[in-house]
Amino acid sequence: MDQVLNRKHSIVYFSDIVGYTLLMGQDEDHAFELMKQNLVLHSKVFEKYQGEIIKELGDGILAIFETAEDALAASLEIQKEWGKSSELELRIGLHCGGIILDHGDVYGDAVNIASRIQSIGVPSCVLFSSDVLANLPKQTRFTHINLGLFRLKNVAKELELHALTNAPLATPKRADMIKKVKIQEREPWKFWVALASILTILLFLIYSLLWNNYTWEKEKSVAVLPFTNIIANPDQAFFAEGLTEDVISHISKIESIKVIDKQSVYAFENSKSPLDSIARVLDVSTILKGSIQWIGDNIRIDIQLIDPIENKNLWNQTYNREVKDIFKVQAEIASKIANVLNSNLSSEEKAQISKEQTISFDAYELYLKGKESYGLNNVSETLNAIDYFKKALDIDPNYAAAYIGLADSYARLSFYGEGEKWLDSSFNASEKALSIDPYYEGAYKSRGTVFYYNGQIEYARISLEKALVLNPNFSSAMGNLATVYMTQGNLVKALQLQIKSSMYNPAVYIPFQITGWIYRILGQPKEALDWLDQANSITYDAVTSEQKGYLLLDQGKSSEAIQLIQEILISDSSDFGKTSAGYLAFYANQHELSTTILDEVLQNNPDALYDRYSSAPIYQAFNYQLLGNQTQADIYIKSALSVREEEARNVSDDFNLWLDLAQLESLKGNKTKALDYLTLAIDNGFRDEFILRFNPIFKTYLQNGDLTPFINKLENIRFELNKELETFDLQRAN
Repeated sequence: MDQVLNRKHSIVYFSDIVGYTLLMGQDEDHAFELMKQNLVLHSKVFEKYQGEIIKELGDGILAIFETAEDALAASLEIQKEWGKSSELELRIGLHCGGIILDHGDVYGDAVNIASRIQSIGVPSCVLFSSDVLANLPKQTRFTHINLGLFRLKNVAKELELHALTNAPLATPKRADMIKKVKIQEREPWKFWVALASILTILLFLIYSLLWNNYTWEKEKSVAVLPFTNIIANPDQAFFAEGLTEDVISHISKIESIKVIDKQSVYAFENSKSPLDSIARVLDVSTILKGSIQWIGDNIRIDIQLIDPIENKNLWNQTYNREVKDIFKVQAEIASKIANVLNSNLSSEEKAQISKEQTISFDAYELYLKGKESYGLNNVSETLNAIDYFKKALDIDPNYAAAYIGLADSYARLSFYGEGEKWLDSSFNASEKALSIDPYYEGAYKSRGTVFYYNGQIEYARISLEKALVLNPNFSSAMGNLATVYMTQGNLVKALQLQIKSSMYNPAVYIPFQITGWIYRILGQPKEALDWLDQANSITYDAVTSEQKGYLLLDQGKSSEAIQLIQEILISDSSDFGKTSAGYLAFYANQHELSTTILDEVLQNNPDALYDRYSSAPIYQAFNYQLLGNQTQADIYIKSALSVREEEARNVSDDFNLWLDLAQLESLKGNKTKALDYLTLAIDNGFRDEFILRFNPIFKTYLQNGDLTPFINKLENIRFELNKELETFDLQRAN
């Protein structure tokens, strides 16, 4: 494969610690610590001024900047910071010119010149060439002095140099600088070393361009790091995030390439972690970096695909396009990555990648603003998102992605308890998207979500499976389908998808949590604990600890489970966290504590009485029966029963509905009805034996043997599922 060289015009920055060899001789550990502090300071300041550190050169740092103003501002700030300390002094040199970025390094005459400029400076100075000065705006806050012409070692022509004179910088004397130049000229061995280095680089580049037929043989996987914004207008900051997500979406349509989900890569936004460390965390073989810059009505996108383990550039590209051509760029990036990673695209994949949702940049801009608001995860911003999506559709009524933005926003409002009517709106929006594009995977995912919320589990499965047929790497559909399989009792299929989802989302806790949950139901406590602990190590979540508590109760470790209740309350004081703590207390027979916790939850959220997804009213009804307050228990039973009986009339295939009805009928003393509903629950996918053996509501049935047939049936199902799982594990091992 031919190597593509990334040539660009940049400000090259060189800094060097003055007297570092002497510092090492005096106190090696302290000198090394100062060098680390210097790197941290550079990283912090460069982030502020869009500088990019290319590499450390022992006690020096090589970097590049897009603008002269940013380079001088960063240099001044770094010297000011070290000026507050008497422990370390720097020389800084800057030059502007053409460079080549390759294999994580930078080459070109401008690099050598910047190094030579800093070498003849004095402590606490910033020297720069007239080429840098020419790139400064006429009105600038920087002051400088012209030091005259210098003929530097191994530099073909004389250079006019300047020194920054803003306080507290030092200004070198021309006579002292000339002395340093003469000293360098007496060291001819350095010339031959430099010449050998240049020849090595030239030979490598010639080899790369003419003879390297390299074929990618590693795993085909990529993490698209959040694109860097080089945008002065903060109102356009949303664009980089939107473009990042769209590039991920385009690559995900290529079945042979694993692309990490947006949620996981954004855990590394503005991260200073080395790329090889990020690659190991995300378990990918390549990383795509990008930056965006608006230039008038045009947009410039710089792309770099890197093999971070070998520190090798695989592909570089700069796109200078009119904004209306942004949609073609996304397709080109995905296609090029497929080419670099040696993935042959099918005709269907080519069609999916090249498909443009809209030809209107104005509509696209509104859509991205809607996505930004939607990503903030609250009711008011969701309403803002709906407004943006509607405005996008006013411009382009055939914008299927905007309809899906509406569908997802409407579904979220329903999830937030804003009313079931929003589910109808969500379904209608996804249907509209499908009428525009019958092969749009996002529409099938959104429609599947509505079916799931409505308890129509089989319809949800069909829609989500269709989404994954159209896009096998569609991670959100993958997780949703796994949840559907779990609800249907297809635990091995659910486990397969959740494990795959964890590979696409290694920085998101949910697939790890649910994988641990499934292993608990399957009776594999070690695997369950490993996955649950991994989930909490990524992000602490009350449900993860709740599931861990059930695992401990099942192992007879009730005291450890009870300790987890307090841990949950301390770690998550939200109603969400309290609900999990209240549930765990209920199953641990800590009924006074459970009553106290769930009372607070229900008082804060009275709508939970009529929420068919909340078990709090059911458990609290039992708690009040134990306390002898049958009146309050009846209130909870009546409200919970009314919602679920209405749902049952729609012939729901969600086992949770039948399990809830079984509990409620048991609370009313209707054993026959309760056991009939338990039968329906198992028939519709209920597999959690723990719920039968540890649920206080079923305690009498358990003691009387009424639950024995149900427990035996679940044990037989679990045995068969584990046999199926053994086959899956063997396949994974091979």
